[in-house]
Amino acid sequence: MSAKIWDFWADRYDRLWVQKHSLGPTREYILEELREVRKGRTSLLDLGCGPGELLHEIGKRYPDLKLTGVDFSEKMLEVSRKRNSGACHELLDAMDIDRLDGRFDIITCTHSLPYYHDPKAVLHKLSRMMTMKGRLLIGFASGDSLFDRIMLSGVKLTTGKAYYPSDREFREMVKSDFNVINMKVIKRAFYMPRIAVYTLSIKTDNRERC
Repeated sequence: MSAKIWDFWADRYDRLWVQKHSLGPTREYILEELREVRKGRTSLLDLGCGPGELLHEIGKRYPDLKLTGVDFSEKMLEVSRKRNSGACHELLDAMDIDRLDGRFDIITCTHSLPYYHDPKAVLHKLSRMMTMKGRLLIGFASGDSLFDRIMLSGVKLTTGKAYYPSDREFREMVKSDFNVINMKVIKRAFYMPRIAVYTLSIKTDNRERC
């Protein structure tokens, strides 16, 4: 995936039609899930933060969290820095996420997983960047049915190559590093593909052997 595509969309992102039926509802669910998840946790990393819409909403609702946003589009980060002056920002590809220092209590990742070249490798790295009590909140459009895959084929025309895992494929992808605590299918318009958001914890037995 080329960063140039996302550089192009940076100033237009908040006007995309998917804000109403996909991006916005996903952010709202994450914000509600954080009501409980954030308790006893202080640091949050948003991977694929884009123009910082989710970071902005989290900062307003939960100002006690220390926020970090990561994206590989410089233009997206420029918009997010203006929107979230109190957050740290890093220009990184998802595959280089382990270059960040420290560990995080919460990691959010919404609608960017399908565009990663090797999502399983990224998820493995994220598991090593979380504290023992860490939580990963990850959401994406899911190719769970033929209808979903047909609808998502149109998305690729504007965003480039992507792979949208089904629920079974995603659970297989994360099973060596994470436990699935919860999964929520976001309510959607009838013409929208399935959007799933997962709350994950790390497998402590893996971390104890590190």
